[in-house]
Amino acid sequence: MSTGETVTAPSTSRACFRAPVQGENFHMADMTDVEVRPVQSSFRLDGQVAIVTGAGRGLGRAIALEFARAGAAVVLAARTNVQLAEVSDAIQGQGGSALSVRTDVTDRSAVHDLVRQTQHQFGRMDVLVNNAASPNYVSSVVLSDNHRWREMFEVNVFGVYLCTKAVLPHMIRAHRGTIINISSIAGRAGAAYNSAYSASKAAILGFTRAVAREVAGVGITCNAICPWHMDTELMRDAMAARAKFFGKGKDEYIAEVAASNPQHRLITAEEVAGLAVFLSTSFARGINGQALNQCGGVVMS
Repeated sequence: MSTGETVTAPSTSRACFRAPVQGENFHMADMTDVEVRPVQSSFRLDGQVAIVTGAGRGLGRAIALEFARAGAAVVLAARTNVQLAEVSDAIQGQGGSALSVRTDVTDRSAVHDLVRQTQHQFGRMDVLVNNAASPNYVSSVVLSDNHRWREMFEVNVFGVYLCTKAVLPHMIRAHRGTIINISSIAGRAGAAYNSAYSASKAAILGFTRAVAREVAGVGITCNAICPWHMDTELMRDAMAARAKFFGKGKDEYIAEVAASNPQHRLITAEEVAGLAVFLSTSFARGINGQALNQCGGVVMS
């Protein structure tokens, strides 16, 4: 049975990490230098259109670039025009197709304009990656600011709802579609002094399962990816805030966080992006309503 994707043998430029044998010295650098195989060598999304929110930097940028490498046209949604232009240029520079739409995912009219422009430009929308998120907010529950809590839910939960609601009618009419919500290990296990972020990411998981059940019968899947700490600028800024909260230096705290992972490393944005692309292929059509941990074994379920 043909699936529409071309599968080829992996090609790597350097060896992947292997566990040290007895007598060898272990260095954390051995874990961070793991080969991440480009997804375009295995999975193709030619002819498909993917909307990626929060696409201006960090994980969103990585996801957008991976979808473009896999052959999809990518609609970039973010609030900053300069960042959108940089990612768009990067995609077009590698021969891909990109449409930039300045979007605040908490603004209903802006979200509808995003969908309208996508439909006008490409005539379809196959994938929605709900990646836009509010920066991490570090505080004890007792000292938490109510406004910051609401702001976190506006972006992380209501933004996901608005984008999904706007895209779903088009996917339902087409009898196909993939929705990928970026949650977090914090939403699975909780994170002390990150109650607002943890709660918002947990809410995404409930929403993911509800949507998955609603649309499974019309050829649409909805899943969540739950990354652990990623080695991105935004995540390092968040960890710097936590380090300050705990009275530690940024580098010291990041090293402690990485060492606490069973793989002794941070997760890369490219790994998460690769999983998002896989979930958008027909190979993943039986995966629905799932929360997929990408954490090196921090949480096992």
